Amino acid sequence: MARTGNFLMFFFALLLTATMAQADTVKRYSLESGMVEYEVTGGGNVMGMVSETKGHSTLYFKDYGDVTFEEQETTTTMSGLVNKVDKAHTMKKIESTTVYTVDFERKIINKGTDPIAAQYLASGKNISADSENQLQKMGGKKIGTEKVLGYPCEVWSIMGGKQWLYKGQVPLRVEAEIMGMKSGMVAVKASFNKSIPQSKFKLPDYKIEVTQDYMSQGQALQQGEEMNDFGAMMGDIQAQLNANPDMGDAEQKAMMMQMISNSDSGKSKFQQEKEQMPKMLELMKEMESCLSNASSQADADRCDAKFTQLAGEMGLNDGASMDDDDEPLVWNKNTKKQVLSELREEIKSLEQIMPCIESAQNVMDMMKCNQGQMFDGE
Repeated sequence: MARTGNFLMFFFALLLTATMAQADTVKRYSLESGMVEYEVTGGGNVMGMVSETKGHSTLYFKDYGDVTFEEQETTTTMSGLVNKVDKAHTMKKIESTTVYTVDFERKIINKGTDPIAAQYLASGKNISADSENQLQKMGGKKIGTEKVLGYPCEVWSIMGGKQWLYKGQVPLRVEAEIMGMKSGMVAVKASFNKSIPQSKFKLPDYKIEVTQDYMSQGQALQQGEEMNDFGAMMGDIQAQLNANPDMGDAEQKAMMMQMISNSDSGKSKFQQEKEQMPKMLELMKEMESCLSNASSQADADRCDAKFTQLAGEMGLNDGASMDDDDEPLVWNKNTKKQVLSELREEIKSLEQIMPCIESAQNVMDMMKCNQGQMFDGE
């Protein structure tokens, strides 16, 4: 669930980032500098899992956005089949076309290329002068003007949500809802065209790595094109919403999922999920068997380590452990009963829908397997 909220914020960051080429400088904003602090909220009910996200985010930029710094910390509380609390901490710095993303868990900094900046620098186009057209191409519609913290903003309607943009580029408020998941952020403090301390752009003292997860300049240009394709799809969805203003929530969700499932990225994601679900069921059974025989903390830790190793070998979540939480699994008579009960419920639920998943032909079918009433209105 936390990943869904993160996707929404990432999606709007792509929408709102304006990039232009001028010599070796990338100008993402028409303002020389800015400091914005946001309150982040989100949550919803998807396939029986209820989540609530709270947190804060910051945006600093100087030299018209040639150097930017973003940090976000959120806590997502989930309840339903599994009760869980996820904490997320992200940090990113961009210098021209180079992006540094902090991995706090591994205590490293990944170095890569900003695909948007690379694409426009390579083309020599000035996108900042065309930011309004870019929003319109993605189905955006300017619906008015409002002030946020006293700053006049253009209000844009896009993808069933709204964005409040200062100077047409800097987001001071964002509201979105996709597939029942709400996500938003609102500025609680902002100042522009003032000197910003260098310390605001400082990254942790971690080792910098260039990994396969990051892209070459050529790969960045290719991803930029893929983002344009994604934007075109979002524009088509928005056009459908504009053409059918009386469409109900269920109809909107069905239409959106149909278009996403027919896209190349949707087909790729569907195939990946379909291949991984049987592996996940096998992995959960292995974990249940191991924990059933665990009589001590050391036994439980060995099960967790085995789970992590098998997950990595199966290509599931890059070898993530059973829990994403930082707290280790505490193993005693009480926790053993609770953990095994929850794990067996998950296995039972997955076993029940596995025949449906195996026969699924697209994303829509997969969603119906998890919660048919989501589309059937039951």
